[in-house]
Amino acid sequence: MTHEYCIRMVNLPHGVHGCVSEDCDGFYNVYINLRDSIEIQKEALDHEVKKHIEGNDFAKSDVHEIE
Repeated sequence: MTHEYCIRMVNLPHGVHGCVSEDCDGFYNVYINLRDSIEIQKEALDHEVKKHIEGNDFAKSDVHEIE
């Protein structure tokens, strides 16, 4: 399945490398910490897409399954 998402480079708090949200249309916004190194940003993007979007985490009801 193909998922549509937008990558947004923003200043996030120290230690937060990335996060993702889904809107009411099923479109994902991936937020990556602008303050991190490029290597950490790439790892964060990979994590958010593969673990959370492709892993269908937004359909899960148990938070312990997600992280």
